[in-house]
Amino acid sequence: MSVEAHISKRQIPTYPLGEPEKNPLFFEKRIYQGSSGKVYPVPFVDKVYDEPVDQAYTIASLENEYVYLELMPEIGGRIFKGQDKTNANYDFFYRQDVIKPALVGLAGPWLSGGVEFNWPQHHRPGTYLPSDVFIEEEADGARTVWMSELDPLQRMKGMHGIRLRPGSSLVELRARLFNRTPVTQTFLWWANVAAKVHDQFQSFFPPDVSYVADHAVRAMSSFPQANNPYYGVDYQNRTGANDLSWYKNIPVPTSYMVCETDGSFFGGYDYAAEGGFVHVANKHLSPGKKQWTWGNHGFGWAWDRELTDEGGPYVELMAGVYTDNQPDFSYLLPYETKTFSQFWWPIQKLGPVQEANEEVAIRCVVANDRSIELGLNVSRNRTGLTVRVSETASVLLEETLDLKPGETWRAVDLRLAGESEESLLVSVFDSDGTLLGQYRPLGKRDAAPSRELAKEPALPEDIVSNEELFLVGEHLEQYRHPTRDPELYWNEALKRDACDSRSNAALGKAALRRGEFAKASAYLDTALKRLTALHPNPADGETLYYAGLAKRYLGEDEAAYAYFYKSTWNYEWRAAAYYAIACLDLKKGDLSKAIEHAKSSLETNASSNSAKTLLAICLRKSGDLKGAQSILAEIAAIDPLDPWSSWEGKGLSQEGREGFLGTFRNDAQTVLDIAFDYVSIGEYESVLKLIDWHLSSPVEPVSVPNPLERSQSILFLKAWVQAQSVDLESAKETLLEAEAQKADYFFPFRLEEMIVLEWAKAQKKGWLSSYGLGNLYYDRRRHSDAVAAWESAIALGSGYSTTERNLGIAYWNLERDGTKAREAYVKAIAADPADARLVSEFDQLRERLGEAEDERLAYLESRIDLVLSRDDACVAYAELLNSCGRAEEALELLETRRFHPWEGGEGKVLRQYTRAKLLLGEVCLERGENETALGYFESALQTPENLGEAYHLLQAKADVNYWIGRALRALGRETEAREAFHKSASEDNDFQNMEVVAFSELSYFKGLSLRELGEEAEAVKLFKSMIAYTEELRGKKAKIDYFATSLPNLLVFEDKLQEAQTIRLDKLKSLAEAGLAAMSEV
Repeated sequence: MSVEAHISKRQIPTYPLGEPEKNPLFFEKRIYQGSSGKVYPVPFVDKVYDEPVDQAYTIASLENEYVYLELMPEIGGRIFKGQDKTNANYDFFYRQDVIKPALVGLAGPWLSGGVEFNWPQHHRPGTYLPSDVFIEEEADGARTVWMSELDPLQRMKGMHGIRLRPGSSLVELRARLFNRTPVTQTFLWWANVAAKVHDQFQSFFPPDVSYVADHAVRAMSSFPQANNPYYGVDYQNRTGANDLSWYKNIPVPTSYMVCETDGSFFGGYDYAAEGGFVHVANKHLSPGKKQWTWGNHGFGWAWDRELTDEGGPYVELMAGVYTDNQPDFSYLLPYETKTFSQFWWPIQKLGPVQEANEEVAIRCVVANDRSIELGLNVSRNRTGLTVRVSETASVLLEETLDLKPGETWRAVDLRLAGESEESLLVSVFDSDGTLLGQYRPLGKRDAAPSRELAKEPALPEDIVSNEELFLVGEHLEQYRHPTRDPELYWNEALKRDACDSRSNAALGKAALRRGEFAKASAYLDTALKRLTALHPNPADGETLYYAGLAKRYLGEDEAAYAYFYKSTWNYEWRAAAYYAIACLDLKKGDLSKAIEHAKSSLETNASSNSAKTLLAICLRKSGDLKGAQSILAEIAAIDPLDPWSSWEGKGLSQEGREGFLGTFRNDAQTVLDIAFDYVSIGEYESVLKLIDWHLSSPVEPVSVPNPLERSQSILFLKAWVQAQSVDLESAKETLLEAEAQKADYFFPFRLEEMIVLEWAKAQKKGWLSSYGLGNLYYDRRRHSDAVAAWESAIALGSGYSTTERNLGIAYWNLERDGTKAREAYVKAIAADPADARLVSEFDQLRERLGEAEDERLAYLESRIDLVLSRDDACVAYAELLNSCGRAEEALELLETRRFHPWEGGEGKVLRQYTRAKLLLGEVCLERGENETALGYFESALQTPENLGEAYHLLQAKADVNYWIGRALRALGRETEAREAFHKSASEDNDFQNMEVVAFSELSYFKGLSLRELGEEAEAVKLFKSMIAYTEELRGKKAKIDYFATSLPNLLVFEDKLQEAQTIRLDKLKSLAEAGLAAMSEV
């Protein structure tokens, strides 16, 4: 059959999301997937409802005779379903029958299953945002469903197409990543494939993979057998259960990534279904091969329940392009496009394979008795296929056959004649003799890794050379490190050499990204002074280009023009610089020069949609409509979802505008991108036409929250453009209208928006521009400027709650002024008493201020309806109930409410549940109600599903087992009591905040259990070790683990690490001293 491609609507049971957060969230040190968890300007969603409802989604389907696919443009452009029609419709990609988001995504909701395409960071920032969609039809019957978005954080264009061909089971992904911004950006690409797993599922990788690495290469393990500890699991002592290729053997959340291989494939196989899949891609572009699992244990099973109703566990078999680890970012230069393909196809009745490509998959396993298991699958119909098996110079088998997808060929009674399987060679040829695939078994593998473990960089003052200071800073910036500031390293370099060109240039680019253009220009000019001290022509044009960019933002177009032109002397920057020059030419009305320079840009970078569109605009303005239309048609043939060229081609007519609306949904952020493209070339009339169309046209509805589909920046930009066009009366009228807009979801973030809002603020026609500018400044870490802008908004009459709330955050985080912060929150809540987040954040602030727990509890109870609408507030409420002697009420809340944890933030709900059980049990024990006490203690180990989480395998339970032992002893069940004390006393370490720690407050109960067992000397030794541990740590500077992978820290208030460490160590020491005092009483 030919390939069928359709777009339709489908009702799917869906767990609804709460309203996106109207308050901006500035997570400056949140660790997410090993890099920055910054979420602004994407509105945050932190609530998932508990009952599903039917929701209509746009579904794109692709089908041929072998494969059926469903895609979801409205949820990040993911593959939703992948079925092998030849194998009883086996789901070779994990299939969801329900949309059940969990709080795993960068901005909240995330969906498991299918294939998620993660870029420019992990997880995809737009994973729960809509993408544009288009079906391409090829002459040979192939069909591609293209889905595209402009990344919500960086505004780069990511487009991927899912392609099926007639007569082939090959699923091709075609990706086009376009940096449509004027600055270099970092990115990674991971195709995140989910596969349904159980005890009979095995992942497979090329046979030469002998070791794997964790995130950031912070740890390694031999592979497939782990003969070492990994993720805290003592695998070397789990003989028979240490093969990491089997899901069943991995009890804790675990990632592993291939560091080196000559293979270009990997995949997974379900023995029960006799089916699986292979992934194939160019190993030189796509080195990334990874598996992730939540773990085959209670902790992981809890996450499985969070993400599906009946689907069960899954693993992710992820394929990275331009990356082999997480985090591992590559670069996209200004206006650069990278294209690549990845392939998946289903295999059947074969088992894990030892070699695969786009054409064939080969299984070849030599058993101990020298028998050879040999099998073959193909991805498309083959007639006259030849399989040849040779051993050294002898041919063991040569067979010609016909084979098609869904069929499996197996050799019969094949044996190795000699002793060495390395002498074996399996070759598969097409009917014309073309080699389709080949495999030679490996002998004994050297398990010694050639890659070294990553090391934490030294602090700036401890680094000797300026070169290393620059490179460490570059690494931190490239990898978007969440807790280490690269500018500390570059500033240290300038302390030693104020004219260091590398660090001056780096600081200049950083200042440019913050919108501090004059400061950026000064740094870059200093760098150029050093670079041109001996010769006027630097080897690299990058610093010249950025110096031009800084001047352009400052409005110094002539100086910018000169810098850009000089940077064209360097080939690497020729395309970007000529594009910038052409924009300036067009801005000043020099059409002939603009055409010349746009063509020069395209000579070096022929794939730049921006340069092509610019040239088309120049031709249109010069009267060459046919030439303009030809260029726009050329873009549309390659990238039908490019917004600027599409508007330029369609926006000139009513029919075209309707087509644009259908494709691009009239999304405000896309409109702003196009508008600022026109602004950059002085095309103000085009901007006004676009804005007027946008404001008068509906927004195409989507099935997911999309609060930024309209933006207040649109009217501010219109007023600014009118002012630039010297239509001052219209500008004044529009600005008044802009300032009168509602402030909800006003999250500007572009440098161009900053320029517009700074102009608007200077006009003093209202407070909204100051409020939005404050948000933008704070996001860019221009904190003092943000405070000044927000205070200006209040002075101009802002009664908006979030203005005060934002100031409260800043007063605490920047000034540690608790009084001002508290006053700001009181005003914020008075302005919007129905905002539950404000109540939750206010309680967090009061906790930091050391306010009495009973007063905090009374305050929360006075607003109990708001508290009960938020999980974080409910956890705080339960904690206060426990602390104030009302554990029974805490337990009732915890047992009746459905909680939804954040990935990496698990344990908070469980901690209060356990605490309530133990507190109630202790009371019963004191009353002599020993059976009741035992019931409380034992049930603390059984976590109800409504908590949304369960104990991690490595999590200590010394306190629970100690109290179980106490209750059993009180009941006269001495043998069982000693067993419980032994469990408590035998625990090593604890698992807190997603890491193993040597001592915790639970170590105290381990010591008490040792005393109960009569092992007083060991108990004393333990308590003294706790004290020594606290004293040792006191001498060390507190810091967040440099290699931490997940530390969500969704609190808006920053804690001082040293103070937090001191409080923790004081508590541990106090417990140890109490333990020693108790020992002296024995």
